[in-house]
Amino acid sequence: MTLVSLIDRAKSYSLTYNIVAPTTSNITIPPFNCTPTNPHILFLLNFTTSQRSALLNTSLALLYTPNNEHFGIGPVEGMICGLPVLACNTGGPTESIVDIGHPPSERTGWLRPPEAQIWADALLEIINLAHEEREALAERCRARARGIFGMNVMAKGVEKALMDAAEMGPVPDSGILDFLLSVVGFCFAYVVGMRLLFPPQ
Repeated sequence: MTLVSLIDRAKSYSLTYNIVAPTTSNITIPPFNCTPTNPHILFLLNFTTSQRSALLNTSLALLYTPNNEHFGIGPVEGMICGLPVLACNTGGPTESIVDIGHPPSERTGWLRPPEAQIWADALLEIINLAHEEREALAERCRARARGIFGMNVMAKGVEKALMDAAEMGPVPDSGILDFLLSVVGFCFAYVVGMRLLFPPQ
């Protein structure tokens, strides 16, 4: 239904489109009157890890559109690739992206309310970045992604949290233990995911 909705939106603006799914995908794509060559929009369904890496390393920016999203690894993946990230100013991106309230020399992306005109203005700003600005932004993005969300930093953070928890003594309520175990599980999954996405070089 999401794909149908996006296609309807593309048609409403007279934009051409094509749909691509991996050959290993079980998705059946009905005939949507696609434009096979040079479409305005290319819908990539269930793209592979290598396709994602190629996209992140060749794109001009990453637009992260979920509103009130939890942590969300998308912005961090974009930042580690040196991409300017434009995201909603709610939820997880407010932790991963540095924007308003900091000097421009510290910015790692744009946090904006989910309003079309505001995003259009931010995109114009991103497109018009001078080469030097873009390079400096890319370095800040990579440094923040590694410095806060890198595997070693996250592992040390989890270790410290576990040591702090152990120093608190016995757990009086099993609900707290369940919570701590879920936090540890999330952190472990994140660290493993980052290791798979960006293996050490």
